[in-house]
Formats: sequence, structure tokens, C-alpha cells
Amino acid sequence: MPKIRIPADDFQIGDLVHLADGRTVEIRHIERGEKGLITVNPGDPDQLQGRVWEHVTITREEAP
Repeated sequence: MPKIRIPADDFQIGDLVHLADGRTVEIRHIERGEKGLITVNPGDPDQLQGRVWEHVTITREEAP
């Protein structure tokens, strides 16, 4: 699975987000809020938050 850069607005369940410290976070739940706010895995220890226009590096499993 190759790494790709996408805007956070294109997240899909199952994507792996690559963080600057080398860790990855699997997207299990996505919430969209006001003014472009996006929260991944809300309430969980691996919660991420940002704006839909921010670009991130992910790995996405390709459909068979």
C-alpha cells in the first residue's frame, strides 16, 4: 500500500494516518463540525483533530 497525501476531508474509515512522530492512527470514526473542523476517533486515546483542508499522509487499502 503506497502512502498518499490527501486533504483531511477525503478521509475514509480504515485509512491509516501517518503522524510526524512515526506513529499511525487507524480511522474508525469521523465527525465533521463547524467551520471545517474534523475529528477522527473522537473520545479515544488516538483522537486526531484538524481542519478539512489540511493535507495529511495516509495509507489506504486498495479495493480488490
